[in-house]
Amino acid sequence: MRKYVLFMILFHFASSKQTLAQSFPGYNTGNYTGVNGVFFNPANIADNRYHWDINLFAIEGFVGTDQGGLKFGDFTHSFNADSLRSKLLKGHAKVNTLNAVDILGPSFMINLSPRTSIAFTTRGRVVSNAKDINGDLSNALIDAGNSGITSPINLDMGNTISRATGWMEIGASLGQVFSPNGSHHFFKGGITLKYLSGSADSYLTTNNIKGTLENIAGYAHITGQATGYISVNTTGEDFTQYAVSDFFKFSGNGFGGDIGFVYEWRPDMDYSRYTNDFFANKYKLKIGISLLDFGSIQFNKSTNEAANYNLNIPDGNSFNLRSVSGKSVQQFIHVLNTSPYFIAGTPQNSSYTVKLPATLQGNVDWLYNKNWGFNFAAQINLNSAGNFNLYNFNAYSVTPRWENQLVSVDLPLSYNELTQFNAGLAFRIGPFFIGSGSIISSIFQNSKQADIHLGLHFGLLYKKKMRLDKDKDGIYDDVDKCPDEPGVARYQGCPIPDTDSDGINDEEDSCKTVPGAERYHGCPIPDRDGDGVMDEEDSCIDVPGLLLYHGCPDSDGDGIPDPQDKCPNEKGFARYQGCPVPDTDGDGVNDEEDLCPKIPGPASNRGCPLGQAALQLTADFRNILFNYNKATIRPESAYIIARAARMINEQIPSANFYIDGYTDNVGTDAQNKGMSRARAKAVADALIKEGVKSSRLIPRGFGKENPKCDNNTESGRQCNRRVEVKIRD
Repeated sequence: MRKYVLFMILFHFASSKQTLAQSFPGYNTGNYTGVNGVFFNPANIADNRYHWDINLFAIEGFVGTDQGGLKFGDFTHSFNADSLRSKLLKGHAKVNTLNAVDILGPSFMINLSPRTSIAFTTRGRVVSNAKDINGDLSNALIDAGNSGITSPINLDMGNTISRATGWMEIGASLGQVFSPNGSHHFFKGGITLKYLSGSADSYLTTNNIKGTLENIAGYAHITGQATGYISVNTTGEDFTQYAVSDFFKFSGNGFGGDIGFVYEWRPDMDYSRYTNDFFANKYKLKIGISLLDFGSIQFNKSTNEAANYNLNIPDGNSFNLRSVSGKSVQQFIHVLNTSPYFIAGTPQNSSYTVKLPATLQGNVDWLYNKNWGFNFAAQINLNSAGNFNLYNFNAYSVTPRWENQLVSVDLPLSYNELTQFNAGLAFRIGPFFIGSGSIISSIFQNSKQADIHLGLHFGLLYKKKMRLDKDKDGIYDDVDKCPDEPGVARYQGCPIPDTDSDGINDEEDSCKTVPGAERYHGCPIPDRDGDGVMDEEDSCIDVPGLLLYHGCPDSDGDGIPDPQDKCPNEKGFARYQGCPVPDTDGDGVNDEEDLCPKIPGPASNRGCPLGQAALQLTADFRNILFNYNKATIRPESAYIIARAARMINEQIPSANFYIDGYTDNVGTDAQNKGMSRARAKAVADALIKEGVKSSRLIPRGFGKENPKCDNNTESGRQCNRRVEVKIRD
């Protein structure tokens, strides 16, 4: 038997995306969905954990009914068209179902910048809605020979709709961060614009069908009196034979889109030590809202086969449902056209528009810690169940999860208006993910829902990489203008500059362009008098001076600075405190050269009067010692002779002298004169020997004449024994 389209696609082709209430349950709440996140909320691609991501395939199949009877095992075996449809349409009246498969082709996402991301997606979808269907009639149409009818069933049906639509989407998405960097209140948005290519659409609607459903000869019949109205259409494709290639048979086209926004509250966290912060989920609380699947597809006239019929089966007549069991829509229309019980009504416009199953999605995600998260989500259907509307059901979910960049485990717990409560499980390991929103509830009980999703995508996750700081100054190399030299942030990682290279940085230097000293805040040591000698070394800070004299002047140029010069305006000598050598007697011969500093004398006589020099020599000669009663000068008096010779030659070089000898009164006159003259001659000879010219000296002896002292005493007699010097001219 032919396999039902949804599961033929699910198990024989690879690729998919979102379906029914909160598609990809569990997986859709995580932070590592990459490009696939755009289908849950276009804002998800902004500030993504992936720098780029490529979807290879992802698929989700969903079947649901409000009557129950599905098990998860129905996905893995014994699913053919009749058995599945029988389970979906189990019940008698007003059965509602939703069947869907989403096939996602190659899709790509990339972050253009830290604030902007784009994505390009391809997608194929089939959605089938059934509203208020009579289960007995539906199962009889599926297989008239195995309808299970044992007794007549009264038909009293209101409006019913059964439709299936398949289409292809090509989408372009933009995600943008709106909030400033570092804000606690993070806000981003996204939009997807989609070109829609309708590949197939079929529907069957009924209104006010009345009659009886009976088993006649083993086959289900509608027996009269039966009346009502039927509208049927197909675009030329048979959904029982639908394959992936049919997505590319274009029977209509249109445009659609998704739009979404995300708010995150982000506590204070410091990621400055890393090369980027995109590896981290920085929020504590995230709130998202999105409007998905707004838009429509207009199916073309040329491919439609639309027809309206009035049913009229008279009493006693019946229509054998075997004639339409297992037939395609085209075959079904052909049977109706040839049956006398179906009268063609007003022709229907063969061009019509089908609205996408628009929903409003909202979710709140709370990160308990780095790995544990809890997601609370709601889906609100925005379409009415009209003839040309595809629709979902309102749904609500709570999903605890544990995740990191490599692995995630999700436990989706959900409730929706069609299948009510479901519990599922989902896993992600690296690029592969698989899960179901109903696996747990399907394992333990008959369920109204069976679904599964799986996929494979890969991308470049942002890595947790430390920023380099080679100089260990706390400013990272990528913003450090001096990465090899410790610096400060206010100078972009460079040291505080020292413009004048004086060792004092500019922030502490009051004279940034002139070298200075730290004790003067980087300014030069002051030079108040401007003499080039800094005040610290200037002993005369207010008077210009010379470096040689520690900044003091030497006004008279005598080499003695003014503060030490008692005669600052007159050249002098250090030994006289800067004053000239004194001339005490005012004779023009300074005291150092004046042998008679207190008595004026000519310069030719070294400042002494000529007679005075003789007196000085005489005074010195009194200290000359002679051997007893002899005329020989004792050795210890040699210095007196040498000094006297210098005085005669240097101080009175132009004078000639008498060297006169005297004795006391002891002895005879002859003896005394001889001794006195001998001693005078001994002194003259000694002076000649010391360099005095002999022509300048005349020795004389006077004996006891001209005594100076009293000869009656020894001291007087000693005083009279003498040699005197007299100037001859």
